[in-house]
Amino acid sequence: MLNLKRDAMTAKQVSEQIGLSVATLATWRSRGKGPEFIRIAGRIYYLNTAVQEWLDKEIAAA
Repeated sequence: MLNLKRDAMTAKQVSEQIGLSVATLATWRSRGKGPEFIRIAGRIYYLNTAVQEWLDKEIAAA
């Protein structure tokens, strides 16, 4: 079962981790780019595993 506090991050937490603004993440979400996210009760969350997988792909492509 998903535990949001343990398994997911808010957009603010992701922005701090990867060095992008919350606004950039919002733009990417609207364009289908960036890490995969989920919406629960109107709030945006990024699963830790999805963020790490996305970072790994970005690093490999660089």
